[in-house]
Amino acid sequence: MRRRQFIVATGLGAVTALGGCLGSKSPPPRKSSVVSDFEVSDGTLVVDLADNKWVMSRYDGSQQSPATVSPVGIASAKGSSGGGGGRGATGRGTGGYTSAPHTSHGHAWYHGGDYADDWYEDHEEEVTQYPVTVAALGVAYLGSTDQMQDEAPDAGTVPWDETFQNPSGTVMYDITNRPEFSQAGWYRVGANIVGGDSNHDFRWECYDLEVSDGATGFRIDEQWKVSPRI
Repeated sequence: MRRRQFIVATGLGAVTALGGCLGSKSPPPRKSSVVSDFEVSDGTLVVDLADNKWVMSRYDGSQQSPATVSPVGIASAKGSSGGGGGRGATGRGTGGYTSAPHTSHGHAWYHGGDYADDWYEDHEEEVTQYPVTVAALGVAYLGSTDQMQDEAPDAGTVPWDETFQNPSGTVMYDITNRPEFSQAGWYRVGANIVGGDSNHDFRWECYDLEVSDGATGFRIDEQWKVSPRI
């Protein structure tokens, strides 16, 4: 994996969320390719961005950018089962990772599944694949596995512990230098994506990672892709 140095933005992220409704008739999570891989090396969380970044969206080019409308709010806890209702795998913090549908990059697909593929097939004329770039990347510690079982946030931003502006290639985050929390547990990595051609703000794609501390050091046990509804 490539190792590069990036300028870290100061301050905490206070950005808007794009959670989406979680009813059984809701559209599925949007498809995207933003982050290709995660690993922990010598206490550092390494995030590899995808070479070819894109997102599927129902944005038609004439809509108002989300950046100029009223904020939706910060992603919040949704019950005691690792997130809200809806179809597909919901297991973060409560199991289900092995049987969950997975994306092309190998991330478990939160609220994904066969119904999502059926929906995209039925609505293929309504969606478009857009090239995107990453305007900012945030990393936040969410808590222990026990906390995630009761307080797992839905899709969208959380208060970031650290943000990186305009990253390209690889982002590195030291998980051992924050004494206020245990380094093992769940982390969220979020990428604020914008249109490569239109500069449209598609808001945030997020990933929830379970990091454990074993005899050989830190490792990632689970990787979940947590996307807003398309």
